Amino acid sequence: MIRFNPFFTALLIIAYATSGLVAQKPSAIVFRDSGSCLRYIADAENNYIPDFSQVGYRNGDAPIPVVPVVKTIGPLAGDNTQHIQAALSEVAALPPDSHGIRGALLLKPGRYEVQGSIVIKESGVVLRGSGQGANPDSNTVLVAVGNTPASRIVVQAGYGSNVGWVAPFPAIRTPVTAEFIPAGSRTLSVLKPEWFKPGDNVIVYQASTQKWLQSIDFGATDVDAPWKPGEIDLYFNRYVQAVYPGEGKIELDIPIYDHIEPALAPVEVYIPFNPGTKNNIGIERLRIDIQTAGPEDEAHALSALKFYGVEDCWVKEVTALHFTYAGIDMELATRITVQDCYALEPHSLITGERRYNFTVASRTNNVLFTRCHATEGRHSFVSNGASSVSGIVFHEGTSNRDHNSSEGHRRWSQALLYDNLQFTNTQSDIPLALYNRGSHGTGHGWSSVHSVAWNVNAPLYKRIVVQKPPRRQNYAIGCSRTVSNDYIFFHPAGYIEGTNTPPVPVSLYLAQREDRIKNGVKPDAPARLQALRNSADGSIRLQWLDIAANESGYRVERSDDGGATFVPIADLPANATTFSTRAPGNPVYRVFAHRNGCGSATSNPAQVQSATQVQHLDPGSWSVFPNPVEEVAHIRSDFPIRAIEVYDSLGRPITNPRSGLLLDRISFATSPAGIYFLKVQNNQGAVGVRRIVKK
Repeated sequence: MIRFNPFFTALLIIAYATSGLVAQKPSAIVFRDSGSCLRYIADAENNYIPDFSQVGYRNGDAPIPVVPVVKTIGPLAGDNTQHIQAALSEVAALPPDSHGIRGALLLKPGRYEVQGSIVIKESGVVLRGSGQGANPDSNTVLVAVGNTPASRIVVQAGYGSNVGWVAPFPAIRTPVTAEFIPAGSRTLSVLKPEWFKPGDNVIVYQASTQKWLQSIDFGATDVDAPWKPGEIDLYFNRYVQAVYPGEGKIELDIPIYDHIEPALAPVEVYIPFNPGTKNNIGIERLRIDIQTAGPEDEAHALSALKFYGVEDCWVKEVTALHFTYAGIDMELATRITVQDCYALEPHSLITGERRYNFTVASRTNNVLFTRCHATEGRHSFVSNGASSVSGIVFHEGTSNRDHNSSEGHRRWSQALLYDNLQFTNTQSDIPLALYNRGSHGTGHGWSSVHSVAWNVNAPLYKRIVVQKPPRRQNYAIGCSRTVSNDYIFFHPAGYIEGTNTPPVPVSLYLAQREDRIKNGVKPDAPARLQALRNSADGSIRLQWLDIAANESGYRVERSDDGGATFVPIADLPANATTFSTRAPGNPVYRVFAHRNGCGSATSNPAQVQSATQVQHLDPGSWSVFPNPVEEVAHIRSDFPIRAIEVYDSLGRPITNPRSGLLLDRISFATSPAGIYFLKVQNNQGAVGVRRIVKK
């Protein structure tokens, strides 16, 4: 059995050995506390690193099953497509056991010519070879020949019929009622919690409204058309873990991975009608070798393997070669584990929509790729499914001779974790990027949010790009080489820490999984903490949103050094949302929930505000378009505008910025190309600033 390619294994050993020569350093925003619980620190916008520990087969809580063989076949001369398909149909006709397993079809060692597509159409069926190596005397080699039908998938798991995530059972849908729920939360306040019970499969759905799109700058797509309502809808495929009717809340098995704010976009929870979803399908220990006319030929099978319309499935020890699009691809898939797999030597032109070695497409959630290896990809480890993709972990993999970056490829993929990846012989300057792709593709814009690069090793003189999306964050912690926001579409840097210093823990995913198994699931973090001083008596009132359910209580902490260090000052009961205290000066406060001895992520830090301090506008309450601008920029706001000011890149005010007498538009017709800053003030004196590009 081939488990690791010796070349890749050596690279990993060298990387880890080298990292051991440098002192390791815990992160300031995710670390183990004195009680060995992982703690997470939120920023001012309630962003914190999400928990990825429940990706993969059965949320990572059960090992991949060892399925008994119920039928064995060997290769035939000529086309084996129907030979294998008929044997799979025999296994599919068997009754499933109590775990939903029917059995495994074992392919003996040999060369199996495949001229068509092999489809596993029923749950509980495993296609197992005898090894993923190249020698057919001891391994199972599926040799995909010809191009009929054109651009076919060689092996497909799942049928995709009657699967869509979008169709709810009649009347089983209810709105989320919370003011705000930060990304990383499991608990949702809903209008009708009593409609659900533990174990229900639910979809959390957010429509991409005009107002929500305004809050994220319509994707910041540079010269391309801005994102439009209905194009960037969010879907989270989850199971109900618990119901708390008294609190009006339900708790999910896996966090949601983007902020929920119904004032910007309504959010609802419904039970999906997906009778066609298949589960417990496995593909194991085989090699898929697509025959081609050469490295740039495209008249052959498109992809080696695809999961379509499935949940709780797995791939292990599979090698895919010479595909055009993908070695392993997924669509309408959730809770899938891919381990010890290789996607090597794609044969195609080196251009768009090709060479995505390990990829996920639309409506795919909670997938684990672990110990997987790619060569010569354009995007070796990538989300290509836009806003309906979230919770994808690429762990302990390698990419060699890649031509472009691994990344969230387009339109708001959420919660991608790149953990302990090793890039070598990279042909691109940027092997990994969590950033804005601007006008690349078809208005790709913000391609990933709430995503993390953890302990990623890039080649010498290469760089990792990490940028901050609007009101959200991306992270790079303990990565090697250069890490910055430097890219042709300029945006602020994401959270970058510990560059060229190996992090503690070494693997975020493994540490999160160990923490959850040992300490249990943490309560959800409180959000939108405010600290306001009463001008009459000098007291300080803290107020926050109680997101968690079934927490033991809340702890309040104070910092007198501007947020550098915090000390506990009060313990409060469950469901608390306010606290009054006294302190001199303008200290900083934060709050967290706790349960079973472990704390949630913290709330945002809040410094005491007085009546004389400047208040800032909610970024989601106003926007500027088009941006970049050629002649006139328009301001759309939820409030009356009292004043506007425009400054150039050196901070010099621009006179007469208004177009005519209207306060909602600004003329740039005579302004030179460059960067400008727009300051807006409402009737209460709150201000906001946005960056504008004049073309």
